[in-house]
Amino acid sequence: MKRLFIAAVLSSGVIASGAESRPAVDEVSQAAIQSAFQILRRDYIRREDLTLDQLNRAALHGLLERLSFGAELVKADGSARPPESRVITEALTPRIACLRPSALSDQEVAPMREALLKFKEQGINHLVLDLRSPAAPGDFETAASMLELFLPKGLLLFKLKQLGVGDAQPMLSRRDPAWTGNLVVLVDGETNNLGETVAAVLHQQKRALLVGSATRGATVRYETAPIESGWRLRFARAEVLLPDDSSVFRKGLKPDLAIALDTKIKHELFGGQKLKPTVFEEARPRFNEAALVSGKNPELDDYIRRSTGEVMNYDTPRPHDAVLQRAVDLLLTNDHFASSKLDWHHTASSPPADEPKAEPALPP
Repeated sequence: MKRLFIAAVLSSGVIASGAESRPAVDEVSQAAIQSAFQILRRDYIRREDLTLDQLNRAALHGLLERLSFGAELVKADGSARPPESRVITEALTPRIACLRPSALSDQEVAPMREALLKFKEQGINHLVLDLRSPAAPGDFETAASMLELFLPKGLLLFKLKQLGVGDAQPMLSRRDPAWTGNLVVLVDGETNNLGETVAAVLHQQKRALLVGSATRGATVRYETAPIESGWRLRFARAEVLLPDDSSVFRKGLKPDLAIALDTKIKHELFGGQKLKPTVFEEARPRFNEAALVSGKNPELDDYIRRSTGEVMNYDTPRPHDAVLQRAVDLLLTNDHFASSKLDWHHTASSPPADEPKAEPALPP
């Protein structure tokens, strides 16, 4: 009976669900839940299937589903390899560069700082920080080190609130930033716990715009405990609090500019080393003035090759990273408006501020 009681408690609504509408099990009392278990074990058509073992397995399954990424069973056979640690850096235009850490590991912080300093030397003033890599959960000391690249020294970055510890552990910036230019951060549902924390802090500090799709809200530090040979339980042990003590755990981040990209296409694009081909579309050669001067007709050449059954690159367009494209468009548009110096408040009845007002006519 004690086992049955434990199963009933685990299956009850004690653990808050992340769903917007409450399931029926959350509407009934503890006594009703225990009564339901007892009725099913006594009168269900195949009550022999409802053993205590099956009830407890169902209870654990339901609990893990409710906790979602807060807890999970993982194999301990060592088959899961850590993601390759590399930082992809590339100047997309003379003023815009992209930085993409793949594993969000401590080994990537130094290459990131070096790349940022190099971008500054090249006169680049816009940065796209891509945090969409499906990396494994990491350590928050690494998140603090990455935030130090963009935020002032001495600033409170975030806090770690751990179960059983009274005060939250503050994480402060310990060195001067390497990048002070404009910043756009890319996020999506595969952004890991460190990436979400970095994005959340930069966004709250009004340091960056977020582009992409909503994140999961997995801003927690995980701990792994063995439960038997070959299996471990990985669960959230500490939660990240932003400087204002707010949390995005189970809430996630909503980007300022929402752009969706199919996960399969993203993984295909992330397998490459170059970013420019995923952003800028290659123009199809046309018979223009340059072709006329050179004495070549690329359209005729394409027609001849296609008539022999050859498939041209333009017949099957390559997939493009719509999220990164929109981020670049956003920065290019910002530069365009900044250089236009438009007077949005100008009216026909009042001259622009930089034009001298007409002198009143002298009487005859």
